[in-house]
Amino acid sequence: MRSEVDTRQEKREDKRKVYIWGTGKYGRKVLQAVKTENCQVLGFVDNDPSKHGKTYENIKILSFKEIAEDYDVLIIGIVRYEAVLYQLKKENHTDFSKIIVFFNGSSCEESRYFHVIDQQKWKILILEEKVACLERDLKARIDNIGYEIIDKYNKDLYQFPRIASTEEAVDKIVNEGCSLVRYGDGEFNIMEGKEGPVFQNYSAELADRLLEVLVSKEEKLLIGIASNYGNLDMYTEDSADGIRFYMKEETRRFHMSVLDHNRVYYDAYMFKSYFPYKNREDTWKRLSLIKKIWNNRDVVLIEGDKTRTGYGNDLFDNVRSLQRLLCPTKNSFEKYDEILDKALELKKSCLILVVLGTVSELLVYDLMKKGFQAVDIGQIDMDYGWYLAGAQKRVPIPDRYVSQLPPAEITEVTDEEYLKQIIGHIG
Repeated sequence: MRSEVDTRQEKREDKRKVYIWGTGKYGRKVLQAVKTENCQVLGFVDNDPSKHGKTYENIKILSFKEIAEDYDVLIIGIVRYEAVLYQLKKENHTDFSKIIVFFNGSSCEESRYFHVIDQQKWKILILEEKVACLERDLKARIDNIGYEIIDKYNKDLYQFPRIASTEEAVDKIVNEGCSLVRYGDGEFNIMEGKEGPVFQNYSAELADRLLEVLVSKEEKLLIGIASNYGNLDMYTEDSADGIRFYMKEETRRFHMSVLDHNRVYYDAYMFKSYFPYKNREDTWKRLSLIKKIWNNRDVVLIEGDKTRTGYGNDLFDNVRSLQRLLCPTKNSFEKYDEILDKALELKKSCLILVVLGTVSELLVYDLMKKGFQAVDIGQIDMDYGWYLAGAQKRVPIPDRYVSQLPPAEITEVTDEEYLKQIIGHIG
């Protein structure tokens, strides 16, 4: 006769081997929905290298490459799951029969998943997420709709910032030698005393300097602000809702308190040719206009060491020459004096393109005052990468730091042509 111990061992071996992808907002609840009597959760999966080897709910956190080959089910337990699916396809993970996309509502009706996840808990979680998103988006739309309608039909009722076209900005940069800085939510948040973006810690000194640049009256300095204040018809619904959620009344009031209504600003989105817009057929037309800025110029890129702007694509195929000065990808303000000193050693005949997040404004401004021409080109490369990939959602770019996605491992680059472009590395 088989012993009770043998029977328990057999039951353990019969359990489905499960991994859960995601240790964020819903990780715990997804775990609670798993039928542990039928399944054994072997680990959580997360792209963030800083989490690997740690535990979540007393279960080890792994990278995707560390999971065992003989698992039965991988539950993608994050709401914005499209980027993970894209990553799995790029890594040649072809056995999608093992994957459950938890927040894809249609999946919970499939009977083959009934033994893995409690259907009632599953449906409740999906419903909770849908209601929360609906409430958030609806409130943001209602709060913002007045400004959108006024801008569209009767601008006289509200004084919106004056934002000139991308064509005008390019003309001034190319033909008048102007420099350009761009202010987005990260810069405004820091000036307001709030936490900055994920790649730059808040600093009162940084806030003061950002405000100094914003209110400066330098003739050769163009200042870009995002066209977020009124009509949003040109943007995709996702992009427009993100803007509405950000442009709360208190945010709008702060913006209006530091902007000059007599000044002409320029569109900070000019280097995003693809992702925010409904009309994506004109992406190449928008990008071709931007590429005039560095056409036949000797270009020096001052960027984060994991940013790699234009690497592996044709973004800079029309420059005369291209060099790179690499700086910290995160918290570059801590090295600002060193970065500026190194930049001042460059030839004034070159065009300096800056991709350093919230530090870009300071560097462009300080270089412009010393007789250089510099342009903050921001997230142009990741936007172009998504265009080339035909991505409908923001997806990882393995050899780049993508600030708009959660942290992930970044593939090292050993390409000789790229390495030859590097003229300095500030650590």
